[in-house]
Amino acid sequence: KSDCKSKQARSLERFKECWCKNFEIKLMSLITISLGSNIEPQLNLEKAIHEIAKFAALKKTSKIYKSKSMGFEGNDFLNQVILCEVKFDLEETYCKLKKIEKEMGRVKNVNKFSDRLIDLDLLTFNDEISEGKITLPHKDILKYSFVLVPFAEIYPEFVHPVNQKSIE
Repeated sequence: KSDCKSKQARSLERFKECWCKNFEIKLMSLITISLGSNIEPQLNLEKAIHEIAKFAALKKTSKIYKSKSMGFEGNDFLNQVILCEVKFDLEETYCKLKKIEKEMGRVKNVNKFSDRLIDLDLLTFNDEISEGKITLPHKDILKYSFVLVPFAEIYPEFVHPVNQKSIE
């Protein structure tokens, strides 16, 4: 009987080893993205969401909010926040968003406050905290109401991982 168990155990180990080599398990990450535009904003928000949906599973989409341009004279912005799941890591997800901006025609301006064809900001990636090239959670969540209000609308249960406060 013990010989039978050891054969079963060896067989199970071989199965696990074979299965793990042939199938890569990718867990989904929960992310939030802020979208903003003041150049044909309705069209550009829709186009950006369509492009994001090619690599992310959309879970929730906030209403569209209108805000005045800040720091410069320009058209009003339309802003929105979406909640998605992705199977990619942080860096890959960030790069996909920047690629969408570039492909849609966004030109990086030295001036932070300027017209935007599209602006896609990765606000959260699970509950990760990161500084540097990718700052998470994004500082704009707590800084601007045009980010906070739609964020709270779709993700009211979020607890900020740095200050441990509810987003509500």
